[in-house]
Amino acid sequence: MKRIENVPTNLFTGLLGVGKTTAILDLVGKKPGSERWAILVNEFGDVPIDQAVFEERAVDGIRIREVAGGCLCCTAGVSLQVALTLLLREADPDRLLIEMSGMGHPGSVLFTLREGSLSEAIDLKATLCLVDPRDVDEPEIRDSQIFQDQVHLADVLVANKVDLAEPEEVDAFDRWSTSLYPPKGAVHKTNGGEIDPSWLDLDTDPLRVPLFPDLHELDGHQHDEHAHHDHAHDEVEDDPILEAGKPYRSVNEGYGRYACGWIFSPQDVFDEEELLMTLAGDDDVDRIKGAFRIGGDAILLNRTGSKIETRRTAYARDSRLEIITRRADTDWAAVERDLLACLKQ
Repeated sequence: MKRIENVPTNLFTGLLGVGKTTAILDLVGKKPGSERWAILVNEFGDVPIDQAVFEERAVDGIRIREVAGGCLCCTAGVSLQVALTLLLREADPDRLLIEMSGMGHPGSVLFTLREGSLSEAIDLKATLCLVDPRDVDEPEIRDSQIFQDQVHLADVLVANKVDLAEPEEVDAFDRWSTSLYPPKGAVHKTNGGEIDPSWLDLDTDPLRVPLFPDLHELDGHQHDEHAHHDHAHDEVEDDPILEAGKPYRSVNEGYGRYACGWIFSPQDVFDEEELLMTLAGDDDVDRIKGAFRIGGDAILLNRTGSKIETRRTAYARDSRLEIITRRADTDWAAVERDLLACLKQ
C-alpha cells in the first residue's frame, strides 16, 4: 500500500452559521483539476446534512467523509485518527480540509493532528476561523470560551458576511481583530464565503495553545460548557430502512444546545410553502439545515437565527433535517407531527 505523507491539511473553525461549509464549497470550485482533495466534515447532530450540499456539486477529485453526532474535539484520538486514516486511504489526496462543528473546540484536534499517529501523513497548514462581524460586539458570543479559543487558535481570521453587517459593526470587528494577541497571521474580510486558496498555504503557529484547555481534556471527557451528547439512537446508519410517513429520528445535546435530526423516506414529498411556514415559526431556534423533496424538485434550506434561505438542489435521495435549539424542553415529537403535516397527500 502506498505510504501517504505530508498531505497539506487545513482546519476550519467558527460558530454555527458563519459559513464554513459555504467557504469550503467555494474552495472546491477553485480546486485545480489535476488535484484530489479530501474533506472531513463534522456536524453536531446525528443526521448528516452537509453531504447533501457536497453531493450536488459532483466535482471530480473530491472525496467527502462526515462525522455526525458528536464533535471532533471529543472524538480526537483514536476515533478521529480512524476516520482520517480511512479518508486518506480512500482519497490519496493532494489536500485535506477538515470542517469542525460550530460548537467544537479545536485544541485537542490540533494536538492530535500535530502529535498523533497521523502526524507524518499530514502537513498541517493554517487553521482558518470564520466569524460573523455582527457577533463580536455581542457579549454572549464574545465571552464564550469556545468562541475565544476558536479565534485564539486560528492562524487566519476571516470575517464573512461583511455585506450583511453595518459599517459600525465592520469597524468594531477591525478594532477587535487588531487588538488580538498574539496577532493573527492574516485577517481578511469577505462575502459569501469567498476564500483565496493562497490562504490555505500559510503556515500554522505550533506555539498557540488553548486559553481554556479544560473545556476539552485530550481523553475526551466532558466539562462545563460541554456536557456531552445523549443519543436517542446509535450512530445513523448509512442507509436506514425508511417507510413513508415514518421518519428516522435522533436526538442529542451538548454545549447548552439541544438537537434533533430526521431522515424521511424518498416517498415523502413536502409542500414547500407549508414547510417554510412551519420552520420559520420558532424564535428559539439557533440553526436549521435541511434538504427536502418538494415534488419534481428538491430544495436546500438553511436558517441561522431568524433568517431562512432556500435554493434548488440536485440532491433528491431523501429528505433530511437537523434543528438545533437552546430549549431543553423542546417537544420533538410535536415538531415531527408538524413536519408530517407538511407532506403532500
